[in-house]
Amino acid sequence: MKTARKPIEAASRIAPPALSVNIDIDPLVEAVRRHVKLTPQATRLIKGEFAQLFQHPAISGSIRKTSVTKSEPAADSVLTTQEAADLVGVSRPYIVARIEAGDIPLHQQVGNQRRVLKSAVLAWHRQEQTRRRKALGQLGTDLDSEIFAG
Repeated sequence: MKTARKPIEAASRIAPPALSVNIDIDPLVEAVRRHVKLTPQATRLIKGEFAQLFQHPAISGSIRKTSVTKSEPAADSVLTTQEAADLVGVSRPYIVARIEAGDIPLHQQVGNQRRVLKSAVLAWHRQEQTRRRKALGQLGTDLDSEIFAG
């Protein structure tokens, strides 16, 4: 047998605010006053606007990507040479040769095993792709001039 559910009141469904912020409006008005001359009426209006704004704040914005720096090693994966090679689609000996040549910075060496940062491998790969595109474009230009010159 089905039982009727009691209607839930709207107030009980709304969660209390997770964050409560107390803001003193006077320093904000003083910051405005440093740039604009305010009459007493304008000051009251601005205080009222700030008060209204902070009573019902709307949190908005976008998430900004932060660049990974060497001071944040946990945010960047450490890869073996095989993992790095698989990531960019080349052979492991080629990655080792690029590390030895200094094209990809060595992050860590344990015995004879090399480790590199994922961001360093991807940066090298992007740079290499750009270099290859330019070389291919130059080759096309040279071939065009050779074929159509004679």
